[in-house]
Amino acid sequence: MHKILTLLSQQSYHHCTECLAKEQAIIFGLRHLEALRSIVLPEEYVESLTKQLGKVKFMVSDNITVKLHAPAVSKSQAETDAIPWGVENIGAPALWERTKGEGIRVGVLDTGISRKHPDLQGQVKGGVSLAGPSSQTNGHGTHVAGTIAAVMNNKGIVGVAPGVELYDLHAFNGEGAAEVADIAEGISWAIENKMHIINMSFGTSDDSPVMRHVIDQAARAGIIMVASAGNNGGVVEYPAAYRNVIAVGAIDQQGRLAEFSSRGRKVRTYAPGVAIKSTWLNKGYRVLDGTSMAAAHVSGLQALQLSGRQRKRA
Repeated sequence: MHKILTLLSQQSYHHCTECLAKEQAIIFGLRHLEALRSIVLPEEYVESLTKQLGKVKFMVSDNITVKLHAPAVSKSQAETDAIPWGVENIGAPALWERTKGEGIRVGVLDTGISRKHPDLQGQVKGGVSLAGPSSQTNGHGTHVAGTIAAVMNNKGIVGVAPGVELYDLHAFNGEGAAEVADIAEGISWAIENKMHIINMSFGTSDDSPVMRHVIDQAARAGIIMVASAGNNGGVVEYPAAYRNVIAVGAIDQQGRLAEFSSRGRKVRTYAPGVAIKSTWLNKGYRVLDGTSMAAAHVSGLQALQLSGRQRKRA
């Protein structure tokens, strides 16, 4: 079990790293998250290190595992129009004459994006890999990316904002899980590389101090954060539950609240999340249900709106 030690000032962080440098033993699994003034280390080293810190103020939290809001239902490929019903439903095509999201950078914090997919070729402009290369076996991130930004190429599907620049923040493994330290590092990367929007189609019932802290940092940097509310049919999960995040629930084609969707006053908006066709691994497509899909629609719509505002100011 690993813990996250967060120092409350930069000076304290540097003092802590100096203490670690004096350790004689090799500490396996030690990671420095300098942008967050945090250190990930095995639980057995926490007590001895904090004793060395003396009166320095710090916070210790669990490096919890966070799960994707995996689809409630997974269906085989279905024949649908090139513009999926969800993209039509939120009014994206009506905005395309003015903007398709050009100039907007969207980070997809997920299982990775299949850059070889015909509908995503050229859309991914960069990113960071925090999960192992063997973890590119889960198409969740590719599905989310397609809903946000699949290109107009007269085949397959088109996303909400086909003109945006996608950035692959690959933090989740093939089982759809990630440690909160990896998620925090992905958001830190997004801050440093000036993302406009981060899509977070995952959640946990645990309120992580580290995740809350980095979300606040991203908000101060002006990043729009969109997160799926959850597929538990009940309360909104984190990070969607944080005040600086747009929590998205799911509706079906009749505009009814999806049975699986989290709900309540913390949900900021609802978007299509049932029978959503999008891109998948091996150049394929899949139709899925989930608030993950709903969040992707809102991220795309936010990109269109932001791009439109920027064009007006130009």
